[in-house]
Amino acid sequence: MLALILALLAIGRIDVTHVQSRDALRLSSASRALTIDPRQFPPSGWNTLRGDLLSADETRVDQEELVAAQHLVRVGVYATTTSELDLSVPSYSSSGYVWLNWKEPLQRYLEANEATIDERFTLLNTLITDAPPELEPVGQEPERLDDGSYYQLFTYRGRYYLDQASFRHYPFMNVSLPLVIEADDVDGSLGYKSLRLEPDIRNSGMGLFARIIGWLNQGWSIAEYRHHYATNFGLGGAESDYSLVLFEISFGTSSWSAFWRLLLPLSVLMAMVLLVFKVRSDEQDARASIPVTVLLTLVFLQQAYREDLPQLPFLTYLDQVYVVAYVVTLLAFVLVIWIGRRYADMEAMEDGPAKESIQARLEHLDNSWPLMVVMFGGTAIAVAWMLIPPGT
Repeated sequence: MLALILALLAIGRIDVTHVQSRDALRLSSASRALTIDPRQFPPSGWNTLRGDLLSADETRVDQEELVAAQHLVRVGVYATTTSELDLSVPSYSSSGYVWLNWKEPLQRYLEANEATIDERFTLLNTLITDAPPELEPVGQEPERLDDGSYYQLFTYRGRYYLDQASFRHYPFMNVSLPLVIEADDVDGSLGYKSLRLEPDIRNSGMGLFARIIGWLNQGWSIAEYRHHYATNFGLGGAESDYSLVLFEISFGTSSWSAFWRLLLPLSVLMAMVLLVFKVRSDEQDARASIPVTVLLTLVFLQQAYREDLPQLPFLTYLDQVYVVAYVVTLLAFVLVIWIGRRYADMEAMEDGPAKESIQARLEHLDNSWPLMVVMFGGTAIAVAWMLIPPGT
């Protein structure tokens, strides 16, 4: 016990405290498209919303800034393919189309700076290993529309960082595959008050091959966010805010598939531990071998599913279920040893009330062990699920 207490104190002292970034996202007051069934969120605690909502006063101010913005760019995204979802990075591959629609003031700004529209926008979550160009123009020049605005279509193809996944609920989890578009402000003139991105909620969407085999599609969303940087990039003044458009496709795992693939083998192992004391009491070697075999199997099963996950600073739900399984297996092994010693002591005792009393207690423990395991294990894994922080 002393060694255990000292070990816990040592681990607590050397544990690293996570420092939150001061960068932040706030959902703007612009229109938002959300094609996900809201009924899917409450059971899992999952939410695709990033950051905090604006208050009523902040929404009013944000609407005024939207109307007064010097530049307004309509942004549409249509994902044609998604593939290669890798939770260990985490990242995914995607390709599709992005289109931009802007008016004369921004065109004059581009011409004055001898720049094209794609040189002033970037896909913010592109992995470093995928070098630009990130947006490839379809055609040479932007098209002038009948209303005097400018339009240009681009293709995108690459691998993108995935920042939103409910790893705490694993294996019952959800992921969102984001594509983040933001202004590449080289001179400090395209901040949040000057340039606003308006999502094209009517024409954006996902194509026939925007699927991930083994995952269930839950829909897509597109919205404008206010991205606060905790720096002014050396340009002087206050910290910088920029408008960005976030397009994402959400996927979830099949609960039944997760159960049959990951939880059923674990349930079979726990059933073996439940029945360990149903083995004849005089076959002590057979009793002792069952918890040892189960323990080794638990280690291999846990290593197998952990290979699909990144190095997380917390325990997933399945990790916590395995902790309960480890505890039950250890208790079973300790009880097997203890009961074996009691039976050995009984062999040296003479027949009488004392021996019969010990025999009765040991038989009662053999009979009550399965019920105790079911009650303890069921309560522990239920509490573990209920204590998962909401929205993670």
